[in-house]
This record gives sequence, structure tokens and C-alpha cells, in this order.
Amino acid sequence: MKKQYKNAKFFLTFLALFTVIFTSSLSLLSFQLPVAIAQNNTKAEADRLRQQGEKQLEAGQYTQGTESLEQAMMIYRRIRDTESAKNIVDRLYLIYYTRGAYDKLKKLQPIFTELNPNAEQTKTELEPQVTEEKEKSAPQFELNPQVEELIAQGFLQQSKQDYVGAKAYFEQAFSQAKAIGKEPEKIAALKALGTFYLYQGDYINALANLEPAEHLSAARYQATEKESASGDIQKMSNYFLEILYHRLPILFLIGETYLQQKNPSKALTYFQEADKIVSKIDKDYKNSFQFYNSKFVYSSLYTSRAYYSLGKYDLALSHARKAIEEAKSPNNFTNPFGDLLTSPVLDLGDGHGHVLAGIALEKLGKLEQAEKELRQAIQIFETNRKTSASQANIHNNLDLFDNQVRATYHLQRVLLAQNKSEEALAASEWGRGRILVEAATAPRELTLKEKVDAFVDTQYTSESICKEQESLHPEVNVPKGMEHIFVSSKFECDGEALIQELKKSYLEEAQKSPEMLDYLTATTPTNTAPSNIQPLKVEQLKQIAQSHQATIVEYSIISETTFFHPGYLSLVNYGVNRNAFPGEEKKLVIWVIKPTGEIKFRQIDLKNQKIPIKDLVTNTRKTMGLDRSIGVFLKPDAELPDGSTRNASEVQAKEKLKQLHELLIEPIADLLPSNPEAKVVFVPHKELFLVPFAALIDSKEKYLIEKHTIITAPSIQALDVTRQKRQKQTGKSKFAVVVGNPTMPTIKLPNNQSPTQLNNLPGAEREGKEVAQLLNAEFLTGNKATKAEVLKQLPNARYIHLATHGLLEDFASFGIPGAVALAPSNQDNGLLTSSEIQELNLQAELAVLSACDTGGGNITGDGVVGLSRALIVAGVPSIVVSLWSVPDAPTAELMGEFYRNFQERKLDKAQALRQAMLETMKTHPNLVDWAGFTLIGQSK
Repeated sequence: MKKQYKNAKFFLTFLALFTVIFTSSLSLLSFQLPVAIAQNNTKAEADRLRQQGEKQLEAGQYTQGTESLEQAMMIYRRIRDTESAKNIVDRLYLIYYTRGAYDKLKKLQPIFTELNPNAEQTKTELEPQVTEEKEKSAPQFELNPQVEELIAQGFLQQSKQDYVGAKAYFEQAFSQAKAIGKEPEKIAALKALGTFYLYQGDYINALANLEPAEHLSAARYQATEKESASGDIQKMSNYFLEILYHRLPILFLIGETYLQQKNPSKALTYFQEADKIVSKIDKDYKNSFQFYNSKFVYSSLYTSRAYYSLGKYDLALSHARKAIEEAKSPNNFTNPFGDLLTSPVLDLGDGHGHVLAGIALEKLGKLEQAEKELRQAIQIFETNRKTSASQANIHNNLDLFDNQVRATYHLQRVLLAQNKSEEALAASEWGRGRILVEAATAPRELTLKEKVDAFVDTQYTSESICKEQESLHPEVNVPKGMEHIFVSSKFECDGEALIQELKKSYLEEAQKSPEMLDYLTATTPTNTAPSNIQPLKVEQLKQIAQSHQATIVEYSIISETTFFHPGYLSLVNYGVNRNAFPGEEKKLVIWVIKPTGEIKFRQIDLKNQKIPIKDLVTNTRKTMGLDRSIGVFLKPDAELPDGSTRNASEVQAKEKLKQLHELLIEPIADLLPSNPEAKVVFVPHKELFLVPFAALIDSKEKYLIEKHTIITAPSIQALDVTRQKRQKQTGKSKFAVVVGNPTMPTIKLPNNQSPTQLNNLPGAEREGKEVAQLLNAEFLTGNKATKAEVLKQLPNARYIHLATHGLLEDFASFGIPGAVALAPSNQDNGLLTSSEIQELNLQAELAVLSACDTGGGNITGDGVVGLSRALIVAGVPSIVVSLWSVPDAPTAELMGEFYRNFQERKLDKAQALRQAMLETMKTHPNLVDWAGFTLIGQSK
């Protein structure tokens, strides 16, 4: 029953061995704290920091809590309190691994090894002892550590979108492999390079590396297969490992390459070869090697995709059904480490099988059956995600959610084909913002018992726990005539009693061991407890529009792709394929919900578009002089991907804004309110989150902000969550936190540049001073605006205004990009990160991030992951953020006007921002100067 925790100590040892794939040249590393070390190197100070960190962790503040523990650990090491240092390092190791903080894990690795000398000894003991004679007869699967580390570093850089760095690591690995001269290293390096090029869309170079890898792996497969026939355990192990890590992945990757090249016939030959291997394993080794005895349902899934691309939908359906049945096998990929090592995507193919069955049925004209299959797939994906043991790892959580997102595209298409446009809107909502609303509605400030209870309730129902127990007690076949000797073998189960027993057991473990708390909270996106919020039904969507008395416009860009994210390949390739092969954009669907609750929709066929929406948005921003990645202005004559250049007269920018208006607004113009003060809430999708809706231009040269009062939201459900947050606020406090031009911190920019102090912002100081006067608040600037002081004041603030630099990088290493620059102190580096913000419990009704690109972040299936999302999760219902690097002086004017409208003229937030834009437009007509801000959430 306690499978999730019983291997925890072994798990830490395993991590020490496993982490080698994330660490390179560890002997050259020294642990660097991200914060300043307290000068008081005494045990009392270390104990204080440790207690502080443990309280922060208990409150779900893992970003600050781990920093406190790091400081305590360093002091313990200095005073040679090895036992205390080791306890903290063990805990940090578990936290960083389960939450995907691999950069922090890498820095911690040398200290972990230093304090856990038995880990290296354990590694030696676990490694097979190979004699020279055995080396000749049984080639060992183990790779050269240097090659393995280089490959792992390459995948890590690729997952961080550092493609230049990733390629360099892979090429180094191949050079090293050639120097060593052994086949396993060459195969691994070629496979890594081929995978890199495949996900970059360079299919020629992908095949140039994967095909030589396939020839080498075929020879090794035949050799290990022949040797395994002897029954020798080591030889059989080599055979299975060769298949698991090389033979099947390479066949799948080559097949995938040909699929993306629109050559499904060629792809099918590789998938069928993989299927032969899988069938042979299933036949010859069905009851052997339980860890390796997966049916590898992915061969059936890949084969289904190939037949679908060939237009052979009956065969595609047949193989999809086969995958669904194979996934039900109880022997399918049993994990020896229990749930502690749950894969990011390990639904074993049943969800994917239902998706492929659904789209095959759609092509066969059986729309109702297709709808049923797709709904089942989405439910499977959501259930697997919400019961995953790694939800606090945002990367893994998004991996899990992305399959659900893609399935909803297919469901929307099938529903629209049945004229179920309202249900298609509900399906669109089912595939966006789910992780966000779950994080924003997760209960906070729970007792340890409440956290344990919530965890168990998420993992089990009475039915599921009994089913698990029954699998551990197989029914005994009693010989005929001997029934009187045997006690009845019928399984009986009281599920509720088992759940209560499990809760009690977990609570006892958690009270004894803080690591248990870290593991339990890793199952939630907020380090607290799971949320029970459910997807919205059509009637609920209508009620939200009515309650807001607003017109809601939701966009959905429907792509067509059969690609899924298989857990098997993710395990082998470290999960770098989440955003691969999004598919061709087929339709743009726009729903409009009127304040009465009436729903209308429009469809636009994107096949007739001259340029994909993503490129249109990118080019629009670049003609405006913006670069999304670094938030700076391009030179006036910088050439764009479509051949145009930035023009000082803004002619090209305006032309592209007209194109966006034509695509996004004109199809629904007749459904929008004629009153310019009536609210219109835009719910963007994908790259549309980067569109400055206020600046879209109609055929009469009118900006959209001149005709409508604009709000944006990540999803309709997120909009409703912010309304509920606002309703719970009392509004009694008038306290405001206002920051302008703090003493700037020094940061290390990307690409290993030297640390640089951020530029001074005199305009932000003037802005902050005026805002502080309007809000009757203390003005924090220079050395007064420290991160420590701001964090101290934030929980009590009704209004938050931060006029400073905004940054897009993930400085906290917990997977949520974005930071606000504040003054550093001897306690911290001055960067208030998105990870820290979302762990706060804020009562503010409004937060204004008057900084560069604060509305930016990673665009995912769940929306934009960045600062704005963090504030919603922390409890703020109304957020004003920027869509680009806003100019200093015009922004100061706009913000002053916004607060005068809001405070003195008593306009609501949306109307106040609209009027501020219109007023600023008069003195600063360049749209970059006035159109950069958007209100997310509530206007009142």
C-alpha cells in the first residue's frame, strides 16, 4: 500500500546514479548559491535558516524554502556539521529532481557525492562484474560515461531551447565515440544527432545520422539475440537493453522522419520491422524480465498513424484498437521503483489509441463513434495527469497536458462536423488553461493531515484501490474434489477502510520524515494540495458571460496532426519532444458569447491564408520594431523573414495589423457591441497571446481600442476564477506597494555573457513617484526597494505597482520563466521570480507590472507560462502587463493617466486603461508607445 514511499531511501541513492545524465565534468564544478551567504557562520544561524526553510516548504513556498536550506547547508559544511548538511542535501536532491530543477540539481551533485560516499560504492556494487572472458562473449551495454554525459547535456540544452549548445554537445559526443571506437557509443551519438535534427525539422540530416545508427544497431541486435539464446542472465539483459534503448527507438525515429516527409509507405516498413521485434519478445519472453516486458504498444500506434496517412482508415482503426487492448496488459512496463519514477507520459498507449481510433472513425464517416473515442482519450489524459506524481514539475505537467490539448483539437473538429458548435466551445476550454485554473484554485494553508488526505483522495477511489489490491491477490484455482480443504478464494474488499488506513499510514510517515511531505506535494502544481475544479459545461460558459455582462471572444487554431508524445521515447530521449510536429493549421474557429449567453461562431479556412498565423504574428511584431525573445527594438532596416523591413513610418506595421484585423475581427465584427464602453473579453490561442488587440486596425484606419473596451483572459474558466477571487476580497485595505527604479541587480545574461548590472530607469522613478501620490502610498525606490522589503509588504497590499525591468529567463530554475528586478541585499540577488510569486498568497485586487515584456513567457498548450500566470495563481484577479519592451517616458505618462482615471474619475480598470491609451495616443502616436499594455482578468 505504501509503494510511493517505501523505496525513498533507495530512491535517493538511485538519483545519485541517475543524475550522471544531467551532469558533465562534475569535478570542475563548485556549488554556487543563487543568493548571498549570511556572514554569521554559526550553528545557531544555520539552525535558524533551516527552521525558516522548513516552515517555508510547509507553506508551499519551495523557491524561498530551498534558498533558505541552501544557506543553512553551506554553513553546516563550513562548521563541519556533516550530518546536518547531509540531511539537507538529501532533501534538496529529492525536491530538485521531482520538480525538474535540473540546473540546481547539477550544481548540487558534487556536494551530494561528497556527503554520500556510499553512493559511488553502491554504483560499483550494482554494476555487473565483468571478467575479460565474459567481455568477449557478452558485449556490455554500458556506455562510456563521457559520451553519455555529453549526450545528456545536449538533450538538456535542447529542452531549454539552446539549440546551438545542444548541437555542439551532440557533435562532441560523436567525436568522442569515434575516438573510443566502440559501436554502442557510436549508435547512441548518431541517434542523439538524428533526434536533434528530426525535432528541428531538418529531415535530410536526421536520416543522415539515424540510418547509419540503424545499420549498426541491426548488427548488434542480431548478435545479442543470438547470445541471449544461451539463457545467460547477462546476455539476456544485454539483448533487452539493446532493443529498449537502441533498436526500437531508432526504427521509430526513422519512421517518424519519413512520416514528416510525407512518405508514409517508407515509414510503414520501419514500423512493421519494429512490430516484428515486439511480437517476438511477446512470444519468447512473455514471463521473463518483468521490467523489460513491455508489449511496446507504440509499434501499434505508429503503424496506425502510417496507415492513416496512407488513407487506409480501416487498418489504422484496427491497429489503434490493438494498441488499446495491449495497453490493458498488467505486465506492461512495470516500474521497479514504484510511483517515485513515474514517467512524464506513461499512459501506455490507451489514450493515444483512442485518439487514433477517433480520427480513423472520423474519416470513415462515423462521427458519433469518433466523438466517443476522443472524449474517452481526453478523459484518460486528464486522469493520468491529475494522478501523476510529478505535477510540481511544470515541464512534466505540460508534457502530460499537451496530449490532452491535441486530442481536443480533433474533438472540436468532429463536433463542428456534427453542427455541435456549442459543445465544440466546451471542448476548446477542456484543452486550455486547465493547469492554470487548478493551480489558482488549489487549497492553501492546509494542515499536514489535510495535505495527506488530499493526496490519497487524488490517487485513489474505493473502486481503484480495491482493483489494485485484487491484482495482488490472484484467484486460486481449486482442484476439483478438494474444495472442502481450501478457504474461499473470492476476493473481498472494503475500499473506504483501505483508504482510511492508507491516509493514516502516510500521515505517520510524513510526521516522521519531511521528505514525505516533499513527495506528497510534488503531486500538485502548487506544492500544496490538489484542486477539484472540473471542466465547464456549455451552460456554465453562458452563465460566465452573463455574470460579467461582457462579450467573450474565444479563438481556437485547429491543427491536424497524428503525432503523440510517447512515454517510451521520452524516457530514452529525456522528454525533449513536447512541441514537436504541431501539424498544419487547418481552421481558425471563433466563438462569440454575448452578454445574454447566446453563442455564435465563425470558421475560417486557413488553407487559403498566404502565411501561417504564427509567422503573421511574428512579422507584425518585428515590423513594429520588436523582437519577442529579448524585448528590444530592431534597427530600422532589419530584414524580416518575409523579406520586408522595419519602417520608421510604421507603414508596414500598420499593414500587418490590418491583416490581423481582417483575420481575427472582421469575421465577427457584426457580433461585437456597438457601444465603445461595453466590455469585450478576448481569449487568445497559441501565438495570438502576442497580438496587441488594442492596436488592430480596420479598413477605416480605426484602432480597435477606439471602438471597444478590451480585456484578455487565458480561458473562460480562468476569467471566472479571477471573478471568484475578486468577490472574496473585502476591499477594506487601501495599502499599496509602489516600486519605481530600484537599485538594479546584476544578472548573468544568456549565452554565458559576463554579469551585467541592469540599466537605470529614471522614467520609471517619475512614474512610481506619481503613482504613489495617487494611491497615497510609500514610494520604494533605489536601495529601499529591496526584494526582501517588497516580499514583506506584498501579502497585505490591495494595489501592487512595479515600475522596473521585467525579464523573461527562468532564474529560479523551477520551469516558470519571468522575473521582476528589485534591489538586491545580503539576503538575495534582487530578482523576484515567477516561481516565488505564484507561491505567495496575495490579497491584492490589482497588480500592474509596468516593465518590459511582463505579459511574455513560454507559450504552451496551457497558455502563457510567466509572470501574469504566476500572479493569477497567487490570487490577483486583475493584472496589467506589457506585451513588449515598453518605452520609459510614454509609459510613465500612460500609467499616470490610468491611475487618475481609476482613482479620481472612478472608472473601472478596463475603461481606465482604454482612456489612458486614447489620451497617450494623442501625444505619442507611435503605437509602440501606447499599445503595449493589456488588462488580464477582472475590470471591477
